[in-house]
Amino acid sequence: MNRFLRIVPDYQATMAVTVTILYLTLFPQPLGDEEFPMFPGADKVVHAIMFGTLAGALIFDRWHEGRPFSWKGAALCALVATAAGGLIELLQQWMALGRGCDIYDFLADAAGALLAIPVTRKWWKVKGEK
Repeated sequence: MNRFLRIVPDYQATMAVTVTILYLTLFPQPLGDEEFPMFPGADKVVHAIMFGTLAGALIFDRWHEGRPFSWKGAALCALVATAAGGLIELLQQWMALGRGCDIYDFLADAAGALLAIPVTRKWWKVKGEK
């Protein structure tokens, strides 16, 4: 696994997650015309997962650069992911593509980004790093 991680270019994970999020949030119907059956609030769960993954990718990429885990660095990554979520909500309103700015989507983005901190910390401990 470590050999694989050495060949992954810096910030490749963050770039892949960012492009995916931009596609899913800024295109009018990214999944086509089909309606998927979902439970109430499922879109908030999806927002939390997307921006938790973005924060996790940012934290991973810091580790990939050789930086050890730090609460301050992880919080900065979560803040960047949360800011990206806020910016996307504003862009959705501004672009007028049938999607609007939703404060609850933004709060779900922030919750997911913050949840990425203890999840990645746990991963660091499992990997045996401090």
